[in-house]
Amino acid sequence: MSYRELLPEGCPPDTAEEIAASREVFRLVRGNPPTQSDFRSQRAERPGRVFLGVTECQACGLSVFAERTELEAKALKLQHLKNRLICRVELVAGAGRIQQTGQRSHHTWWPLAAFDILAHCGVETV
Repeated sequence: MSYRELLPEGCPPDTAEEIAASREVFRLVRGNPPTQSDFRSQRAERPGRVFLGVTECQACGLSVFAERTELEAKALKLQHLKNRLICRVELVAGAGRIQQTGQRSHHTWWPLAAFDILAHCGVETV
């Protein structure tokens, strides 16, 4: 499979689920409408940074939440994310692989290169 970003060997892990059925997730974005740059991994945004508490594989994926309320409760309280908007993304077969990587509804998503993220997302009102 060809992923959107260059991934380390063994990534995504075998325990990550292939997205085969439609589901929605939520991600913070900078503007409305979202752009491709809103869907870059931490590694792509900060190539030289050492990320504590996450694997390199997770740093190369996209952080998403299965529950909007959890995204609001956790991420929007962080000062550097305060002005971001909530984007709903519909993941369908062919969207890539996903794995729960945090408490409750936090997941890491590794999108396939062929998946058109912008065609499957929209900013929601708060």
